[in-house]
Amino acid sequence: MQTVYAAHEKGKIEVTAKHLESTKTTVKATEGVVVYYQDSVIKAESASYNKSTKILTLDGKVEMIGYRGTKEHTDHMKIHTGTKEIDFDQLFFVSQNDIWLFSDKAHRSESNYTLGQSVLSSCDINDPLWKMVFSHSHYDRDEKYMKVYDAKVYFWDIPIFYTPYMAFSTDNKRSSGLLFPMFGYTAEEGFVYEQPVFWAISPSMDLEFNPQIRTDRSLGLYSTFRFVDSDHSSGKLRAGYFRDSTDYQSRENTKDLNHYGLEFLYDSSRVFQAFLPKGFTDGLYVNTTFLTDIDYLNLQRTHLQHFGLTPLQESKLNYFLYDNDYYGGVNAKYFIDTRKEHNDDTVQILPSVQLHKYLDHFLWDNLTYSADLHVNHFYRERGATLKQAELKVPLEFTTSFFNDFLNISVGEEFYYSKFFFGNGSYEHDSFQYYSSIHKVKLFTDLTKKYDDFIHVLQPSVEYVRPGNENEQPVKFDNLGAEQKKLFAVGLPEEQYRIGFNQYFYTRGTQLKFFQRLYQTYYPNREYAWADLENEMQYNWKKWQFYNNLAYSYEFGKLRESSSRISLSESDYFFSLGHTYKKKLPDDASSFVPANDLLFGFGYTLNQRVKFNGGLTYSIDKKASTQWRFGGKYQQDCWSMDASVRQDITPRPTGSTKVNSFYIQLNFIPFGGVSTGDAK
Repeated sequence: MQTVYAAHEKGKIEVTAKHLESTKTTVKATEGVVVYYQDSVIKAESASYNKSTKILTLDGKVEMIGYRGTKEHTDHMKIHTGTKEIDFDQLFFVSQNDIWLFSDKAHRSESNYTLGQSVLSSCDINDPLWKMVFSHSHYDRDEKYMKVYDAKVYFWDIPIFYTPYMAFSTDNKRSSGLLFPMFGYTAEEGFVYEQPVFWAISPSMDLEFNPQIRTDRSLGLYSTFRFVDSDHSSGKLRAGYFRDSTDYQSRENTKDLNHYGLEFLYDSSRVFQAFLPKGFTDGLYVNTTFLTDIDYLNLQRTHLQHFGLTPLQESKLNYFLYDNDYYGGVNAKYFIDTRKEHNDDTVQILPSVQLHKYLDHFLWDNLTYSADLHVNHFYRERGATLKQAELKVPLEFTTSFFNDFLNISVGEEFYYSKFFFGNGSYEHDSFQYYSSIHKVKLFTDLTKKYDDFIHVLQPSVEYVRPGNENEQPVKFDNLGAEQKKLFAVGLPEEQYRIGFNQYFYTRGTQLKFFQRLYQTYYPNREYAWADLENEMQYNWKKWQFYNNLAYSYEFGKLRESSSRISLSESDYFFSLGHTYKKKLPDDASSFVPANDLLFGFGYTLNQRVKFNGGLTYSIDKKASTQWRFGGKYQQDCWSMDASVRQDITPRPTGSTKVNSFYIQLNFIPFGGVSTGDAK
């Protein structure tokens, strides 16, 4: 083995081979050629170095291995050692993330590549399931970032996507550029196209733009700003605007041309920790939504965590502070009822302040108390408003008899509230209420161990008797109608509440069966027995059998029942349930009855194929109300999710059933192309 060194002002090249021939101007190497150049090791069948031009030429099965795990294969390579530039013919490049690229020609300067017509994929090179073909591109090896031009994406040799320009990272690193678009189709809105644009502002924040076109409706834009401002807090801010065409508005009979809104999410587990007394912890949670109508949410492809797709949208702000003895909080809620033309008469909670003293001993160990203070502000622009201060103090004495087999507690609950009315003229602009409630409870907690299981029994009987109450300056019933809509007061009825809880555990403390049964008896009612409530679940191997029901003695009918049978295995699961709600004469007018079968399942055929689905079937209507069926197929380099479904979607004028088809292709590690159809 012979070695020669070629030195120059930029560094040196070490060439080893079995045969070396050297002249004044050239060095030729053959058989077992290995070149050590900068941070790479290059193998070839032959090499030649021109000392005058400082060009190193390698031919025949050239393989270049970088220290970062990259591999480059070519038949002809020319290295300009003076400028550190490299020319390739027929370059085949493999990254450490198993992404390969083949280009007819390439030029490298430092860590930057300029490529000619190329093919890129992460699948098997002999028969790639997906590939990207482009006319030319630029690649930064250090940043692992590529810019391609005139790109076409093929799936099984079928072209599915084209873009004149695309930029993406070949690493799992966040980087700016175009994300893969979403395609869809709906009968009402036509062809749907959404092209996300991602801006990685810094390691702790990014911004995503989501412009969209709906050919039979119009166009709009949503933007989402995400940030992490500390190791214990983060947030998201989204704003969006979509304007309907006048043709769509007249065809669909919608009331608004413009749909816009703003959403903000923020969560922090520490806010003023450095300024708090020792032992205290605080936190902040903000979830706000401001919108013109529900279509602002319907037009989004993905949703932030909010109150849900309901006509009544809730925004909330919660700040809390606590230690082992006390809790304090400031809460605010703002509601937008999208069914109304304006929101002036919707009651808002701006804000509510809570101070709470946790359960503690008072004078004796057996005597305990807690205290809860609320100051509430119920506000609206039109209609009566209310400011309220309320205090609740339960006092309880507990002792046991017969060696702890029987426990008895005697309690007194004191309640005081003061109300101030505003935004109108009232005969009485304030109201005061005081009450007390007497409670007595007998209970026990018995545990017995058997050979194969442990049985825990917790029976109880509680007696509640109304105490005194005081209303000033008039009785509640004598207040104005608008005032009484804002709150309610009154003593509970005299009642006995019977409870029976039991639990069965294995010797390994695994829960096998539980039952919680409650029955309330009102001695002063015509129908003294209230609904019987019973909840129970039995676990047998991987099976679960669950039921929760409420039976009305007064009407001799089942009021509600929820049953479920489920099985969960490593490769499949299913759940079959039944929900029953019957409207009885004492139910509110807004009560919605139900008699539905619910079925859900998931099945893993193998590591590549998974299926899932579900169905909600109305027995009374003899028709399905909601259903879905889908699956996922995953390879090392790509995956596909597909589903067909029927959903109930809220609209500004009500709810409608929407049938949809959805498919998403994910090209690992770049992202996916989504398509869908809805009717």
